[in-house]
Amino acid sequence: MSLSIKNLNKNFGDVSALHDINLSLNQGELAALVGPSGCGKTTLLRSIAGLEHPSSGQIEINEHSVFDSELNESVAIQDRKLGMVFQDFALWPHLTVYENVAFGYAHEKTPKIWISG
Repeated sequence: MSLSIKNLNKNFGDVSALHDINLSLNQGELAALVGPSGCGKTTLLRSIAGLEHPSSGQIEINEHSVFDSELNESVAIQDRKLGMVFQDFALWPHLTVYENVAFGYAHEKTPKIWISG
């Protein structure tokens, strides 16, 4: 998977949670978001996943635009084909990490061989 973020901004009223974020990750690359509470890490991840609507900028996943404020374009959450596991027990605490992550794929009727990877 590749990811490209260009000039991404997210405002909550007068508060700027994201200001001109630019990031490019090629397939196979790994990145970590680190910083103090309230610096925008979760807002950025939620924007990539489609759970937040950025104020402006562009997001591309696998060279396909999923958000572009200039074109008034935003791909639906379910069509972005991303998974997100929250730090707290937001899903099912009785399931393993693998079972929580695979849950959405299993209900989407994804072949088991693909899920087991």
